Amino acid sequence: MALFMWMGKYTPEAGKAIVEGESNREEMARATVEAAGGKLIGFYGLIGQDYHVALIADMPGTAEYLGVAMTASLSGAIADFKTIPMYDTATLNKARTVAKAVKQVYQPPGS
Repeated sequence: MALFMWMGKYTPEAGKAIVEGESNREEMARATVEAAGGKLIGFYGLIGQDYHVALIADMPGTAEYLGVAMTASLSGAIADFKTIPMYDTATLNKARTVAKAVKQVYQPPGS
């Protein structure tokens, strides 16, 4: 599984609909992530930031994440978004093993 943080900025129209409506955006995000085989880890509003909302999802892979991000981002409700790939300690530990193997063959320029 792969961890991603998606940060989105609502259009003024979407923001107004959220404030005046009664939809639960966290539940919609959860259902959308789960439809792609992922798990919603967290859903947060942001105060005083360039983005209005952030969600963290554990996805099977990049393609599944992109399917969710494209759907939300192209819906007309999102003015701007940002993706931050994340990793956990287990991934870092695996990367150390890979780095040790790569170090045996890598040569910097000029060596």
